[in-house]
Amino acid sequence: METKLAELKRQLAKGTSGILENTAKEHGLSMADAVRCLPEDMWRESRGDRFDEIIRNIPTWGSVMSLVNTGDMIFEVKGPFPEGSYARGYYNLRQTEGGFSGHIKADSCDAIFFLKRSFSSKVSVSINFMNANGDCYLKIFVGRDEDGHLKEEQLEKFDKLANWQS
Repeated sequence: METKLAELKRQLAKGTSGILENTAKEHGLSMADAVRCLPEDMWRESRGDRFDEIIRNIPTWGSVMSLVNTGDMIFEVKGPFPEGSYARGYYNLRQTEGGFSGHIKADSCDAIFFLKRSFSSKVSVSINFMNANGDCYLKIFVGRDEDGHLKEEQLEKFDKLANWQS
């Protein structure tokens, strides 16, 4: 395991663009392990017990991109992240105007990673919710304006949640 981690750290020190789930799989690691191999200035890790605080904050951000990568499919939704409430062991997302809704098993959240890294020649900023196996089950990306720049107000909210000091 240590050899795999050291090899991936060397690889990611040369460049971090690419889908992290694929990179993790290629090295026989979890996504959480792959994130921890990124240069340290690109990520912050938080405990999963902050799920409620963080998931309830995101609907105040405006339009974001929500992403789920199953390995066989990458599903993306751009727009406001839904507010939600708890029932039957799930955090239930109230349907948005565009039809976005769902159910998140909140107690499955083991860790939350805040990432700032290069992807497709742009800086990508996301919150990544991980289960106990180190798999990412939900990503929320800071939105972009009409010119493709990160939305400054959302970036400030992200930095505050991540306790990110520039």
